Amino acid sequence: MYCHWALHVDLDIPKTTREFLEQVDAFVASVLAGSTDIAAENRAINHFVLLDTFKGQFREFLNAFGLPSVLCDEEARWHEFVEHYSGVIEDGSLACNGVNLNLVDKVVFSKGQRRRAETYVPFDLVWEIFLLDKRRIIVEGNASPLPNGEPMRGWTVRLVS
Repeated sequence: MYCHWALHVDLDIPKTTREFLEQVDAFVASVLAGSTDIAAENRAINHFVLLDTFKGQFREFLNAFGLPSVLCDEEARWHEFVEHYSGVIEDGSLACNGVNLNLVDKVVFSKGQRRRAETYVPFDLVWEIFLLDKRRIIVEGNASPLPNGEPMRGWTVRLVS
C-alpha cells in the first residue's frame, strides 16, 4: 500500500487499502466506545505516528531483493526517509470505496504543525478519518526519542461532528 500511495496519491482500490483501513476501523470503534481496546489503539498509533508496518514491509522488500536495509535498520535514517515520504503523500487520501467497513469511509493524511529538531519527524503527522455517518476523527501525532532511545509518542484524537 505504501509504495502505491507514493505513486498514486489518491488510492481507492480495496485490494490495496483494505487491510490498513480495517485497522483504522478497529481504532475508530475502540475510540467511539470509550477506548475499549487500548492494544488496538496503540497498534494504530504506531501506524499513524511511527509507520511501523511500513518499515517492516519495506525491510522485507529490500531483503527479498538482496538490497541493503540500512534505511529501515537505523532509526535516524528511517525518520529522515519518513520526512521525505510524508512530503510525497501529503494531502493524498486513502479511500476504500464499496467495501463494507463498519465506520470508516476514507482517511486523508497531511502534515501538521512543525516540531523541534529532536523529534523523529519535524512535524506532526495528521490523519483525518472520515466516518460513514459524516463525522470525522482527527488524529495528530508525533514522536521523540527518550534518553534510552525508545520512542515517546504523543497524540491527540478529536471527534468532529
